[in-house]
Amino acid sequence: MYFDMDKWSQDIIDARDTKILPVLYFPCIPLTGYGLVETVNDGKKMAEVMKATVDRYPDMICAMTGMDLSVDSEAFGSKVIFKDNEAPSVKDPLIETGEDIRALQVPDVHAGRVDIFLDAVREASKIIEDRPIIGGQFGPFSLAANLLDVQVALKMTRKDPESMHILLDKCTEFLINRAMEYKKAGANGIFLAEPTAGLLAPKMLEAFSSVYVKRLVDAVQDTGFYVILHNCGHVTKSVESMYGTGSKGHHYGNSVDMKDILPQIPPNILVFGNIDPSTIFFQGTKELMREKTLELLESMKDFPHFILSSGCDLPPMVSMDIIDVFFEACREYNASK
Repeated sequence: MYFDMDKWSQDIIDARDTKILPVLYFPCIPLTGYGLVETVNDGKKMAEVMKATVDRYPDMICAMTGMDLSVDSEAFGSKVIFKDNEAPSVKDPLIETGEDIRALQVPDVHAGRVDIFLDAVREASKIIEDRPIIGGQFGPFSLAANLLDVQVALKMTRKDPESMHILLDKCTEFLINRAMEYKKAGANGIFLAEPTAGLLAPKMLEAFSSVYVKRLVDAVQDTGFYVILHNCGHVTKSVESMYGTGSKGHHYGNSVDMKDILPQIPPNILVFGNIDPSTIFFQGTKELMREKTLELLESMKDFPHFILSSGCDLPPMVSMDIIDVFFEACREYNASK
């Protein structure tokens, strides 16, 4: 279903209440009785998880596909490990050298499991009509690092930048094509996960991530299709570069203090963050969750463009009880205004 995403965004900013969008697909799979592995291999079942998630948590401003960041690498030929208690992951690096990079072919946009996520969007569009639907995919540098190995990728930015730029060109071409397919399938935007770029110094992040993210944003973002750029690294000094990509949404992890981020981003751009997925969602108590959520909301009271979220994708083993407290704390805060 078409949504005017600029209006959707402005309505959120103008609203009295603080809105909420954690990245929580995997913990909600048990709501359907399915296993994790079957939902990331079946678009209809993924759509059912998406529907069950927004039914349980109707405050969510979007419905989101599974955040399976192995899909893009798998399309290039990487082998993927599937387990029901953790998100799918790439088994081994696909390439190692500049020569490998030059021989690497950009895959067909329907390679691997890409179509499963397109099917999920189509199916979800039939059963979720009251909010936008967002598809998940990797960002350019993070995909390149997944194909190579993170340490090899970081070293290549310094020792062989020419090869890295060739790889990034190929990754970006594929990711643009994939985002366009999401768009054709009826998605209202993408959550572009670029976490590995958070390991780059600001100037390197600009050269090896933001330039390519901007290319993608310029190709796919419009009034009906919204790009949310995610980076969960220590990127306080890279906010300007990330904003320069033109992404209309920005999602930050718990490595940063949101009070250092929000003043750097204009008030017409949504900014999401950033309750710790590990120490609070996974390992924390209900009391700690409530305390930290209310604390974050209070610190963001002067920023209407702030959206409460998890700092990153939530792991499958996060308890729904603690997610419930997260939502309840947001409702409590809004009721107190």
